[in-house]
Amino acid sequence: MRRTNLKELFYSAKNSIRLIIMEKSINDSETINTLDNNNDKNKNVGFKPNSHLSKNALRKLRKQQKWEETREIRKVAQKEKDKRKKLEKKEAIELGLIPPPVKKKKIEQIPSKMKVVIDLSFDNYMTDVEITSVTSQLTRCYSANRSSTNPVTLFFTSYGGRVRERFNDKLKDHVNWKQVVFDTRSYLECLNKEDLIYLTADSTNTLDVLDENKVYIIGGIVDKNRHKEICYEKATKENIATARLPIGNYIELATRKTFLEVIPQRKFNSEGKKKRRKGNNSITINENTTENVNIEDIKDIDDDDYNATLPSIHDESKQ
Repeated sequence: MRRTNLKELFYSAKNSIRLIIMEKSINDSETINTLDNNNDKNKNVGFKPNSHLSKNALRKLRKQQKWEETREIRKVAQKEKDKRKKLEKKEAIELGLIPPPVKKKKIEQIPSKMKVVIDLSFDNYMTDVEITSVTSQLTRCYSANRSSTNPVTLFFTSYGGRVRERFNDKLKDHVNWKQVVFDTRSYLECLNKEDLIYLTADSTNTLDVLDENKVYIIGGIVDKNRHKEICYEKATKENIATARLPIGNYIELATRKTFLEVIPQRKFNSEGKKKRRKGNNSITINENTTENVNIEDIKDIDDDDYNATLPSIHDESKQ
């Protein structure tokens, strides 16, 4: 009886696998070509191409569909990977290769009576990317509150639209959140109007002391400052008290007068306009407009000018 050569079996199996991969690649390529050349004859289940979309948009749709179809596979693979890493770490600790993790001390928390509202009624003012940013900030807000020594009660009012869809689809753990109220109603419907104070930087009232009997509202919107004073105007229209936090009294921001101290006076002409290189527009900066100066508007500062200001800044910080 002829003995089987293990080496021959290995190469035979390897070639078979290679043929299978090549065949699959050809089939995938044919499928993509079919989608690009004839959308009406598309064979992908659940994929309905739109004749108004560009080829690039169709490609993105296919990529998104493929991502959704492989979600469960990736989920299982990630669980296996995490399980394997956890086991490897445990073995390394037992062998003394790495130190054991330090146990975190449990924070002694004293819940506060204060209530903070995140107003989520700005769904129509944001793009999909900004909606994602808002939901991410809400999770960080919850995390910071949970680790606080005096956690407050959070209210997510006007909870709906794309924010709710993202929570239900991507952030399903929110159902286990504590000290958080998800309410589809407006804050006017679920809270006492007389206790409400809308926090907005556009308010003329500065808030120096927090009152536990008041409910503070924060606008849940990310708009890159496209919609100016939107929260202030909303609160004014609803006859709600407004206030701003005294952030400027404790933090030096790029939009404040102190920023201009690091710019040499020779960078400005007699009319208060900043000197620009040829081809650039000048910006007007004087004592009346220093509050509105943005760091992005200050461009042509030389490295020597910047370095020359460092000693004075350092000396001021010592004082």
